Amino acid sequence: MITQVTEPRRLDLQMLAKCHYGRKMLSNLAAYGTDFAYCRFFTLKSCGRTAWLMLQNSTLLVSTQADFSGDEEAAQELSLFAEMHQPFRIEGSGTLLSGLVLRNYSALPRYVFGLNPAPVSPLFRDEEVCRDPKLDDVYTILSEGFPNIIAYDMWLTDTSHMVRRGLRHCYTYFGVTAATAIYDYENHVLIGQVATKRSARGKGYARDFLHWIANDLAARGKDGILYALDIRKSFYEEIGFTLLESEFVWERLHPGDPDGGKGIL
Repeated sequence: MITQVTEPRRLDLQMLAKCHYGRKMLSNLAAYGTDFAYCRFFTLKSCGRTAWLMLQNSTLLVSTQADFSGDEEAAQELSLFAEMHQPFRIEGSGTLLSGLVLRNYSALPRYVFGLNPAPVSPLFRDEEVCRDPKLDDVYTILSEGFPNIIAYDMWLTDTSHMVRRGLRHCYTYFGVTAATAIYDYENHVLIGQVATKRSARGKGYARDFLHWIANDLAARGKDGILYALDIRKSFYEEIGFTLLESEFVWERLHPGDPDGGKGIL
């Protein structure tokens, strides 16, 4: 059974803090609480097991420490929930996601990398790192790197809200490369939205910038991870980041749907 959570105290904070899905959920809980239609929380209960769901705009996130393998009833209920809300992306616990039966969705492999500290190149310019860039400038860079990024007003609403509360941080390098700490929760950081303007690609900016971010996080006692799809996996291996785990996400197919190809990255 899936039911909406309307009081934060009903969420299992200790369980959620154990994995990157749960920490992402907790950072959004800290920013929005349970009163925003934009960001809603749910529980899925089946046979004494509990999974926690977050539906934020176009992403459905599933977090649990329980093994739902073979639980057809839970998989069917979550499939119906997804079909009803039609999120762009579904990510989370593999034992639940693997049982979903969905129309118009494709399963994509994804990899979780740990950010290992490493020396930056002699060409790196620390003074060109901006820790507090204008969000308009960040979005301009991202829109070149991620054609499926959500509309500007929705991205700005969420990003500025999280940044003001210290739960998210945006960075730029030379004004042409951007990266975002999607969440910064209890010394665990998820780095994402890494992109470089087309005119500046091939100069090693992203490689050096990611090494600088990894070094900066380590110096502040924080553990950093990032996600990578197949097309970027070899790049992160090449620059020395550690593959921690493999997973997959569901993404909605969008032929002929002007909004179907948009999602929070």
